[in-house]
Amino acid sequence: MKPFVFQHAQDVWPEGETLLHVYITPHDQDRELAELVTRAHDVLRDFPITLVALPWLHITVDQITDRVGAAIPPAERDALAVELGKQLASVEPFDIVIGSLMSYATGVIADVHPDEPLNELHTTVRAAIQAVRGPGATGYPTKVPHLTLAYAAEECDSDQVQRKLRNEVRPGHAPMRVDAVHLVDVTADAQAKTITWDQVATIPLGKGS
Repeated sequence: MKPFVFQHAQDVWPEGETLLHVYITPHDQDRELAELVTRAHDVLRDFPITLVALPWLHITVDQITDRVGAAIPPAERDALAVELGKQLASVEPFDIVIGSLMSYATGVIADVHPDEPLNELHTTVRAAIQAVRGPGATGYPTKVPHLTLAYAAEECDSDQVQRKLRNEVRPGHAPMRVDAVHLVDVTADAQAKTITWDQVATIPLGKGS
C-alpha cells in the first residue's frame, strides 16, 4: 500500500483549491453501516492509515473538472443543482450493500453493489453536468463505485491489513439507502489525507422533496 494522492480529473489535485463533486452520503439512520465502519476503524488504527471520520464518508458519483471550485460562481452552481434536479427526477431511490472491505493500493475501501442503479445514477449525473457545462467538465475517470474508509498516509503491508479486516470485522456488509445526491465543494488536504466539504445543494431522487 502506498500513500494516497488526491485526483483532479486525471491529474493531481491542485494545492489549496477546492473542487465541486456530486456525492452520495450515508444517512444518520444507516446504523449498521456506522457500526461496520467503526469496527473497521478499530482494526485500522494499528496501521499508518488516515481514517475517514463518519461525517465525511461518501461515494463519489462524479467530479466537475473544467474549473476549480472558487472559479464556479453561485449562479453556475445553482444551474448545476437545477439541472441535476430535473434529470434525477426520473431516477427512483434504491438500496445498496456496502462491503466487503478491501485493502487497496492506496487505502481501504468498501465495495458497493449492485452495479446497475449506481451506474444509472452516474450516467444521469454526468449527463446533467454536461448539459450545463459541456463534455469538458467531466474529465474524472469512471470507476467502479466504492466507499473509502481510510487513505494510506505511508507505505504498509496491504496483505496484513486485509487479513485483519477479514478476520476481525464480521459481518463485513451493511445496507444503505440512496435517495439523494449532494453537490458539494470539496477540500482535500494532501498532507493530512483528509476530505471535507461545504454543502452546495441536496438533490433528491425521484419525486422526493
